[in-house]
Amino acid sequence: MNKPKIKILTMDGGGIRGILPCAILAEIERRLNKPIAHAFDLCSGTSTGGIIACGLNIPHPEKKGEPKFSASEFGQLYEKDGAKIFKKRGGFFSGLTSLFEESFGHSGLEELLQFYFGDSQLKETISEVLVTSYDIEQRKPFYFLSRLAKQGSDGENFRLRDIARSTSAAPTYFEPNQLPWLAERYLALVDGGVFANNPSMLAYTEAMELLRQKDMAPVAPPVAIETGHGEFESFTGEVSVVEQSEYFMLSLGTGRVTRPYPYNKAKSWGQAQWIRPIIDILMQGVSESVDYQMRYVLPPDASGTPQYIRINPEIPAENAEMSDVSDKNISGLQEVAAKAIKEQDQVLDQVCELIS
Repeated sequence: MNKPKIKILTMDGGGIRGILPCAILAEIERRLNKPIAHAFDLCSGTSTGGIIACGLNIPHPEKKGEPKFSASEFGQLYEKDGAKIFKKRGGFFSGLTSLFEESFGHSGLEELLQFYFGDSQLKETISEVLVTSYDIEQRKPFYFLSRLAKQGSDGENFRLRDIARSTSAAPTYFEPNQLPWLAERYLALVDGGVFANNPSMLAYTEAMELLRQKDMAPVAPPVAIETGHGEFESFTGEVSVVEQSEYFMLSLGTGRVTRPYPYNKAKSWGQAQWIRPIIDILMQGVSESVDYQMRYVLPPDASGTPQYIRINPEIPAENAEMSDVSDKNISGLQEVAAKAIKEQDQVLDQVCELIS
């Protein structure tokens, strides 16, 4: 099995369902006996995935070069403190207010991020980091890149807690985050899931630049030596096989929801009824379309070594809501994660071999 030059971790958005990638990463850490930030060269995430990517790269205050949290420890942010993140606005008119304001206040989330992240900065991360967000005033994506922060580029270094707050400011859930930027300017940021709920393609392009800088030479596109059929479920397209892999990417979803939206109900929905379903559909649709692209972009190499593995277990309808922080739902998500780890045992062994 060929060992890749650069190893990439990407994580989707999905609110409280961040329990799933944290559990899978905790299992990888257990098998490798080393932290995720040492196993991957680049950690990338959107929304809850962005929070995890930053959280696993918080530097330890006393141990240089070591992360502050293991994946298991950071997972407690969801399992133990999830109710602080998704704390509904109170008051007699709270139900009516949710039609005109965000569903959740942001003070609980910000207090929790302050507790976990402190004042750690993007330029201090252990591995390289890419986190997505979207500026609603400039009307364009904004990427938090540790590579640029570490180079000292103007306006590229931010506190990790501010990055986490920005990437998770999901419309209808939390209000946008206003972040000071450059001289007398600011960013008005919302959840990166509005355009890149699965950040794998963005992470791949950043990995190309990291590899170029590492080798100090242009990175040529993979050379196709033959054509074969991809060995993926429900994947019938033809892919080019590269001679030797330079990249390996592990892409972690937050669960694939199969709950349908019946036509007989949806045909009569108006704007209000479509708000939450359309967010769900857009997030999952974007994630799956990027997964489809990545299977073409990073196919197995000529020796059969995978360049791309995605783990995204099916999630029951009762565990689909991204903001359900009830004990029953958190327990259900833990069960989904445990089942996925058991079913993907050999895949996880393969992942560990590639990133060890």
